[in-house]
Amino acid sequence: MVPVDPVTVSQLSRGARQAGRIQSPSSILTYKQCPRKYYYRYIARLPSGTSIHLIRGSIAHKVMEGIYDVDLNHIPDTAFLPTLRVVLQEKLRREWENASADLASLGLSDEDLGAYYDETRVMVNNFYHWLVDRMRDLHPSDLKEAFRMAKPLREVELLSERHGVRGYADAIHRENGKVVILDYKTSNKAEITPEYRLQLSIYGMLYEERERLPDEVGILFLKFGTEQRLPVTQSMVATAKLEVADVREKTTSVRIDDYPKREGPLCKWSTGQCDYYGHCFPLVQIGKR
Repeated sequence: MVPVDPVTVSQLSRGARQAGRIQSPSSILTYKQCPRKYYYRYIARLPSGTSIHLIRGSIAHKVMEGIYDVDLNHIPDTAFLPTLRVVLQEKLRREWENASADLASLGLSDEDLGAYYDETRVMVNNFYHWLVDRMRDLHPSDLKEAFRMAKPLREVELLSERHGVRGYADAIHRENGKVVILDYKTSNKAEITPEYRLQLSIYGMLYEERERLPDEVGILFLKFGTEQRLPVTQSMVATAKLEVADVREKTTSVRIDDYPKREGPLCKWSTGQCDYYGHCFPLVQIGKR
C-alpha cells in the first residue's frame, strides 16, 4: 500500500475549502463513481497506477490520430487503400515499440503482451474499415480527396470558463454542414452507457459555448468497428450543466470525510482493483501479509 503523507492529510483535513477547480469529464465521472476515489486522485493527488488497457488505449489513439498526417504524395493512387492499411499497421508497430518500457513495467508475459498486441491490431484494422466506409460516402470517385475530406480536428481542447470544465474531444468532423463530435473507445461492449452519455453531453455543452450546439455526438467502438451517435438536444446540454454544477458544488471541500466511499464491484474485481483500494481497506491489505 502506498502511504499517505500525514502532513498532507492533516493540512487537507482542517476544514479548508478549495477554489472551484477546473473539472474534466473524467473527474466528473470519477466523482459520480466514487467520491472517495475522486478525493484521492484530484485532491490528495495520490499516484494512480497504470494498466495494459490504459497503455494500449493511448497507443491506439496515437495511431488513429497520426494516420491523418500521412504524406499523400508518397502513396500511389492505384494502391491508395492497401498502402493506407499498411501505414496504419506500421504506425501501430512503432507506437508499441515506443511504449516498450511502459509495457515491460507491467510484468506481463510475452504471450500476454502478444495477445494484447494482436487485439490492438484488430482494433486498428476495424478503424481502417470504418475510415474507408466514410471516405467512400464522401467522395467515392477520388479516394485521396475523400481522405482529405474525412480528416477531422483531433484532440480538440474544449474549455468552458463559465462552467469550469475542460475536455479534449478525440475527433470533430464536419459533414455537409453538420458538426459531429466522436470519441474512440476500446470498451468490451458497443453500448452508450449512462456514463458515456454524460461524457458526450458535456462535450456538447462545451462545444455550444465554443461555437454552437453540435448536431451529433457519438462513439466509435474500436473492438467492434461500429459507431453509435446521439442527436444533441438542448435537454441533453441542460442535464450536463446540472451534473457539472452539482459536482463542482460537492468538491469544494478538502476534508476527506466529505468524500464518502461508495463500495461496490468497482472497488475490486477478478483481475485487479481500484488504485486506492489499499487506502480504503488497509486492514484487508495487512491481513494478506
